[in-house]
Amino acid sequence: MVKIGSTEVPNEITELTIDQFEKVSNLMNDNELEPFEKWAGVFISLGANEDEVYDTEFNEFKEYISKFMNSTMQPNKEFVKSIEIDGYTYQAFEDEFKLNVRDLKLIEKCISTSPKNYISKLIAIVFKRTDLTKTEHYADAHIAQKSLLFKTQPAELAIPYVVYIGEKLGKTAKKIVDDSAEIVE
Repeated sequence: MVKIGSTEVPNEITELTIDQFEKVSNLMNDNELEPFEKWAGVFISLGANEDEVYDTEFNEFKEYISKFMNSTMQPNKEFVKSIEIDGYTYQAFEDEFKLNVRDLKLIEKCISTSPKNYISKLIAIVFKRTDLTKTEHYADAHIAQKSLLFKTQPAELAIPYVVYIGEKLGKTAKKIVDDSAEIVE
């Protein structure tokens, strides 16, 4: 936690929820916003008082940014196998994390159609409620409901999955482009 004005706001990956992490990521990646507007938005979205943020003197604001950026915690790089929410078990894998084509297809779709909240949807696709069938798990309404549940979970739960899936999708996209270029030549 770091103090912004009179409010303590989370700045460690272990303190942020998936929802907060999505909001911070969206603000920082918004090319329409100027740097100070981004940082003010980050602090306010994490609970800082809006008037205090906007009334902060320049040097003090720079100090807030510096303190916020000096995170000491590194995210957990281990995949969480399963979690319990509201009495239900959600499992990502049994022995080793693997993605199937159905999951990848849905993940690609959620990234392209919901770029502002794809992390919670990605996690909702990966973690399957153990008492449901595949049909129930892959229903749009069920994934949407799980996405809302996962928004309240710690961001560090999602980081290993986001990194792994990002790498897989990036490599696949590069291979498709490279293979297409060979066909054209």
